[in-house]
Amino acid sequence: MTHEPGSPDNLSTLVRDWRRRLTRDRIPELRGSHQATQARSKMVSQEDMARMTGVSSVWYGKFERGVAAQYSEDFLNRVSCALRLDEAERKLLFLHAVGWEPTSPANCQETGITDGVRRLLELQPWPAYASDTAWDVVYQNREFSEWFPNGLTGQNIAKEVFTSDTGRRIRFHRWEQEWAGPMLAQMRMAQARHPENLRLSAVVDEILETSACARRLWSRHQVVEHANGNRRELFLAGQETPTTIEIVMTSPLGNGGLRLVSLIPVQLYEGSR
Repeated sequence: MTHEPGSPDNLSTLVRDWRRRLTRDRIPELRGSHQATQARSKMVSQEDMARMTGVSSVWYGKFERGVAAQYSEDFLNRVSCALRLDEAERKLLFLHAVGWEPTSPANCQETGITDGVRRLLELQPWPAYASDTAWDVVYQNREFSEWFPNGLTGQNIAKEVFTSDTGRRIRFHRWEQEWAGPMLAQMRMAQARHPENLRLSAVVDEILETSACARRLWSRHQVVEHANGNRRELFLAGQETPTTIEIVMTSPLGNGGLRLVSLIPVQLYEGSR
């Protein structure tokens, strides 16, 4: 059953009160982060929520104020996970935000990231994030959020590369050759290694279902081991020329399903030689 969305004041009050009942020490994603030494560090801020849900602070602030928008189910599920809502509260969030109940589980999962790994990512002077074997982003540092201020499609790197939003896709210079093709080739290898990973299969299926280009590339049966060391180009906000980055990847011992990825601007370290 579909209802009219609740009033902005009701949505705003609910979300604000749910956030204020949280403390940073209850949330693994926030323990040991760059804000831990600041005053009022026990409180979960709007900026914290923005980082956990993969959107900009401005975007999340509008949401918490109850500004009407076409909020996606992915985004609302990320909000419900970050707020630690139970199922009844999650349904109430959806009803007030978009006027209908969720159609799929939230799938909130603990990331398994240690405080040390979070600290390592936060200390990087360039964009860095952690993702799992299905390319779902489980943690990102401040610099990554600044490069992608509107978050990622479904909080998934692969889905962001294949987004149908041309305004977002245009950021990836030489999109098909440098981004789309290699991404699918890596996912083919990942599926062979992890045939039991239903989430990975679902991401691949969704990309192939929604993108004719992806289906064409997939039919070539290309395979790539990983992107470590690859150099690619991105258009950043306000730039007319692309920024060349090198992708540097590693994985913690004992957690091979977790990938730590840094997007290092080549000009930074080549200019310092």
